[in-house]
Amino acid sequence: MAREWVDFKKVKNAVTMQMVLDRYGVKGLTKSGDELRGACPIHKGSPRSKNFTLNIRKNAFNCFSKDCRARGNVLDFVAAMEHCEIRDAALKIAEWFKIGESPLESPNEDEDRDEPAEVVRGIYKSADGGRYELIINQANAEDLEQVVVYRELFGDYQFFVASPQNFDQTNSSSANSPRFTLVKAL
Repeated sequence: MAREWVDFKKVKNAVTMQMVLDRYGVKGLTKSGDELRGACPIHKGSPRSKNFTLNIRKNAFNCFSKDCRARGNVLDFVAAMEHCEIRDAALKIAEWFKIGESPLESPNEDEDRDEPAEVVRGIYKSADGGRYELIINQANAEDLEQVVVYRELFGDYQFFVASPQNFDQTNSSSANSPRFTLVKAL
């Protein structure tokens, strides 16, 4: 029986530990710099314990409890929470966050264009904390104006089209600041 192929790197690059913590409803972790600390959600540690550490920048976690000792990346975390193999964890994550259901590149990528630089494909956070995946830079069919296609990574995973300026991280003036902040490039 053929098993479904899994792109582990793509899954790890597309999903942050924070997204998975939100999926599991993990609360009560305290932030210090790039780290979150608190009770381990894997072995359901005491709320007073601070033996679980998550590094946001490295997208990795570690439980220092002698009863748990779980550590690793987002795949390892889901595998531990779901009591399953890494492969099954990757499949669950891909299903939860709809990874691989979006086109990766523009069909016209080989054409020479004299247009502004494209916005980075990746995971973005809106001002209200919602997470979105910028899928593709494209031109509007009617007037050939540049647009980006993106989707929400929550709720119904709806798709949207917007101006690239909403995602442009190089725009530093406060009056024209982007509505979305890059969390992780894909």
